[in-house]
Amino acid sequence: MADVSYTILIDDVPASPDLLDVIQQIEIEDHAEMADMMRLSVAIAVKDGCVGWSVIDDNTFKRLTKIRVNVNVGSGKTEPLLEAYVTEVHANFANQPGQSVLNVVAMEPTVLMNLLEDNKAWPNMADSDIADTIFNNYQFDPIVDPTQPSWQENDYVTMQRGTDIQFLQALAKRNGYECYVELNPDSGEVEGHFHLPKLQQTPQGLLSVNMGDATNVNSFNARFNNLGPTTAKAASVDIDSQDHQHTDADEQELTDLGSTPSLSTTNPRQVLLSGTGLSSTGELKTVAQAEVDRASWAITADGEVNTVAYGDILRAKRPVLVRGAGPQFSGTYYVQSVTHTINGDGYSQKFSLKRNALGLTGTEAYAALTALSS
Repeated sequence: MADVSYTILIDDVPASPDLLDVIQQIEIEDHAEMADMMRLSVAIAVKDGCVGWSVIDDNTFKRLTKIRVNVNVGSGKTEPLLEAYVTEVHANFANQPGQSVLNVVAMEPTVLMNLLEDNKAWPNMADSDIADTIFNNYQFDPIVDPTQPSWQENDYVTMQRGTDIQFLQALAKRNGYECYVELNPDSGEVEGHFHLPKLQQTPQGLLSVNMGDATNVNSFNARFNNLGPTTAKAASVDIDSQDHQHTDADEQELTDLGSTPSLSTTNPRQVLLSGTGLSSTGELKTVAQAEVDRASWAITADGEVNTVAYGDILRAKRPVLVRGAGPQFSGTYYVQSVTHTINGDGYSQKFSLKRNALGLTGTEAYAALTALSS
């Protein structure tokens, strides 16, 4: 049986044994497209003599207090699961002893990038240069893929209107990129990511569905949305020449995670993009391609990991292999989100997955992953 242990650091200091004793539940949402969140449920009680309340009076969880949770499953290494900053606390005071609870909500480091709105010009810079600069401003290690073009100030200036993270997410969307912040599992340092989904990484593990003694998921539900747009068209007018610019994208360009792409060319669905604010054919092509690539994530699945049988931590923003779900729904998936819950009942991991193709490619390393997990 895989043992599970965890540690909590409050502003880089290990939580006291007294605090650990009253934490009833830790819930962490690890997500590819939304901010990662942490929720703590902490038992509180009236102090002797009715002179105050435990935990609350200590003001442990004040605004933007940093909380880090490290987890170890089985014989694996201890990994930082999330570093987050307190954004909300609310207390439920009950008349019955043992039923009063302090609920603490914390958000990943992007909350620090969402405090100040700005109206700012970024001249002579590509979107990737802007991302690199902003991440460095927060002392996050930038993991950034290059983008084109790098506009000159007398042609076009990229304008920021909003917070840094809102701005970066808008730039990421028009490039078909992901934009998120997470902890490096090896170094524990905070990284800022701005790039295409890393689909060619080695799958982090193997989820086995209805495989007898090898089964390591409690549930697995898959679906296929057949009506995503196969073609995206965009048009605009060039600022200098006043010529009409138009382009389209009619097939996905991301790495296929299966043998048959999800988007059908028979009776295709087409969308027309408007309000892009762009004028060059190259930029319009990027936006149209990003729309088609997003639509290609038409195969989705959700379920729950049996953590004891899986023996590891499932992470979002990485590929994972699935077997036992039939010839169409088995294969490589990209992990969209994982909700980690640690409480008196153990450690559960509920996941949502996505992929852009059906079937197997023939390159799935099932045997290697099975050997590693045995």
